[in-house]
Amino acid sequence: MAGFRRLSIALVICALTLSLSIETWAQTPKRIREHEVQREETVYSIARRYNASIEKIYELNPWAKKQIKVGDRLLIPADSSAQQTSRSTPTKTTRHKVEAGETLYRISKIYGVELADLLRANPGVTTSTLKVGMELLIPVNKAEATPTGTKTKEPEEPSSPTNQVATAQTRVLMLLPLTKDRKFIEFYEGFLLGMYDLKKSGISIQLTTLDIPSDNTLLSYISSGKFVDQDIVIGGVNDVQIRAIADASGYNHYIVPFSRIDNLTPHSGNVILANAQSSYIIERVVPFFLQRYKGREVVFTRRRTDTEEPFVTQLRPALQKAGITMRTIEVGSGSMPSIGSNTVVVPISADRNLALATVAAIGTQSTGVTLFGYPQWQSYGGQFQQSLHRLNTTIYSSFFFDPTMPEAKDFLTQYNTWFGHKISNTYPKYSVLGYDIARYFIRAYAAHGKGFISSSSTLPHDGLQLDFQLQPHGSRVYSNTRFYLVTYTSSGSILRESF
Repeated sequence: MAGFRRLSIALVICALTLSLSIETWAQTPKRIREHEVQREETVYSIARRYNASIEKIYELNPWAKKQIKVGDRLLIPADSSAQQTSRSTPTKTTRHKVEAGETLYRISKIYGVELADLLRANPGVTTSTLKVGMELLIPVNKAEATPTGTKTKEPEEPSSPTNQVATAQTRVLMLLPLTKDRKFIEFYEGFLLGMYDLKKSGISIQLTTLDIPSDNTLLSYISSGKFVDQDIVIGGVNDVQIRAIADASGYNHYIVPFSRIDNLTPHSGNVILANAQSSYIIERVVPFFLQRYKGREVVFTRRRTDTEEPFVTQLRPALQKAGITMRTIEVGSGSMPSIGSNTVVVPISADRNLALATVAAIGTQSTGVTLFGYPQWQSYGGQFQQSLHRLNTTIYSSFFFDPTMPEAKDFLTQYNTWFGHKISNTYPKYSVLGYDIARYFIRAYAAHGKGFISSSSTLPHDGLQLDFQLQPHGSRVYSNTRFYLVTYTSSGSILRESF
C-alpha cells in the first residue's frame, strides 16, 4: 500500500499499464537474489537496476517472458546482485524533445529513469503542461546516458491468451480525458482504490489507462487495435465516443459509466449502461409518491423562469387521477400564499436557487410540512442538508453516497491518505463511482467470466454510491435499473432504500 500512497497526481494522469496479482513462490536459494516486482517495473528496468542481462533473468524466470505483475518475485543472478544500481541523484542529463502521443510516464520508460527523477529534473512540468516540441532534461547515470534522439525501447510483453477462464487475469481498458477535467482524475483514483481492494482478495487485474483529450484520439486508439483482447472497456464521455466504442470490436464488455444514450448497436461485445435511465426511474417513483403521500395536499413551487422537470410533468396527471389535491405557488418574489400543515412541497425543477427559495418560503411553517425533491440536492452544501433533515425530506436518485456509513468513512480516510486531498462535492461523486464500478464489474468478471451478466442477481450489491441490477435494453445492450429513495429524517439520520 505504501507504493500507492506515493502516487502523485502527475502519475495518475499519465497513460499507464498496471498489472496486479497475488502469487506465492517457493523458498529461494541463498546464492540467488530475489526481487519483488513493484509498480511500473518491467524486466528491462529490473535488469538495468541490478546490472544484469535480460537473458540471464529469463533463464532463471522463464515464465517472465509472458508477463510480470506487481508482487511477482524474480530470481536475480547472484553475480550481479552486488552491482545493484543505487538510487542516488543521477550525475548526467540528456535532452529529449517531446513527440506527439508521448506522456511523462512513457518518456521515463524510454530512458529507464524513475518518473519522480524526471519530474524533479523538470520543475513545473506535468502531464497537463506537457506539449509537443517541448525539451525535457532526462536524468541518467553516466554509464547509462542515451544520446539525444536515440531511444532505447524496452521489450514488449506478449499479450495474454484471448480465451481466459473466470479465475485468470481480468484485462481492463480505461479511456478518459484525464488532462481535461478533474472529475475524471477522481474517477480514476477511486477506481485504483477499488482495484486495491480486489487485489487483497486475490483477484488479478491488468489495467491499461489511455488519455483521450479528443474524439479523434479515441478513434486512433480504436484503429490501432487497443481494444483487442480486452475483457472490460470503461469510458467515453459524450455521444460520439460512446457510439464509437460500442461500434468497436475485439473486447467482451463495454461499461458506460457517465452519460447514457439509447439505440446503441454493439459490433461484437456487450454494452452496459451503469447509469439507470431517468424515465424508467420516474415511472417507478410516481407510484411510490402516490402511496406515501396519500391524504396530503401537494404544493408545487416555482419561479417565473423555471422549467418543469419530467418528474413533475408525469406526477400531475397521476395526482389528478388519484384524486389528490394539488396547487402551484410562486416563491422568491415577495408575498406568497401560506403553506398549510399536512402538506408535501415539490419544487418543479432541481434548480439550486429554486430549492433555496422553497426552503425559505416554508420557513417556520414546518409543522406537518415535508419536502420531496431531486438527486442534485445532494451537492447543495451542508446548510441545505440541515434544512432537508428539518423537513423530513425524501429524494429519488440513482446515485447516493452517505458519508456517515462506516464503510464510507473508511473509503474517505483511505482516499485522503493515498491521494492527499478530499473528494469533490459533486453529483455524482466521481471517486466513489470509480470505486463502485471497479469492485462490481471486475469482481463479477473474475468470478463468472464472459457470462457474468446472467449471474448478476447473485452478485454482491455493496456499492457505496451505486447499486446494480442489469436488465436487457436492446440487442447485447444492458441497463442498470437500480435507484434509491433517500429520506433525511428529522432525527438527523439518513434512510437509503434500494429499488
